[in-house]
Amino acid sequence: MCATAYTVPAILRVSRSTQSGQYTMTAAWQVVYTNSAPYAWLFATAEINLTPMIAGDTIDIRVRKINVDGGAQVVHHLMSYSDVQPVNHPAVRIGPLLDVYGVEVSMRQTAVGAALLDIDCEFFDAFR
Repeated sequence: MCATAYTVPAILRVSRSTQSGQYTMTAAWQVVYTNSAPYAWLFATAEINLTPMIAGDTIDIRVRKINVDGGAQVVHHLMSYSDVQPVNHPAVRIGPLLDVYGVEVSMRQTAVGAALLDIDCEFFDAFR
C-alpha cells in the first residue's frame, strides 16, 4: 500500500494573540484579553502563569462571554487562586471557547502577600 498526501485548506489558523504578555495586577478587574469579532472564531486557549504567587496573595480570573447578538457579557467562568501554587501545577489553562459575539478574560489581585504581582499570560485564538 502507498500513502497518499492530500492538500487541505486550513479551516482555522491558530496563532498567539498580540494581547499575550505580562500584566501587573491591580485590585480592580483588569481586561487581559478581549475579542468581539463579528463572525465565528475560536478562543483556542489561555495559559496564565501563577508562579509568582506567595503566601497571602489571591488572584481572581474571570471569563465573560456574550451569548446573543447585542447581548450583555455574562460570566462563563470565575476562578480564585490563593497563596503559593503547587510546583507541578503553577499555571491556569482556559479554553477552548467557540464564539460569535465576544469573549473577555479579566484578572484582579484581591489580597497582597508582599506586592502587586506581574503575571505572564499567553492567549491563542483562531480565525479563518
